[in-house]
Amino acid sequence: ADAMIASLGKAQEFRNGRQLAAWLGMVPTQHSSGGHTRLGAISCRGDGYLRTLLIQGARSSLQRAKAVATEKATPEQ
Repeated sequence: ADAMIASLGKAQEFRNGRQLAAWLGMVPTQHSSGGHTRLGAISCRGDGYLRTLLIQGARSSLQRAKAVATEKATPEQ
């Protein structure tokens, strides 16, 4: 969280979550013309260190959620 806050500065500058994801490089590249939307691969532009931290955090959350028994799981899990 500290790395994200230090890199972002003011998060209010992004209008929505998709703009933040594009800044991080976690959305597909777009090759659109004539009303046809063509999406390519994930661009991998932006801050690689933040992307790595976010992916590791997501994997950790999934691993922890799988380790908890279904009867004892919270709604988030």
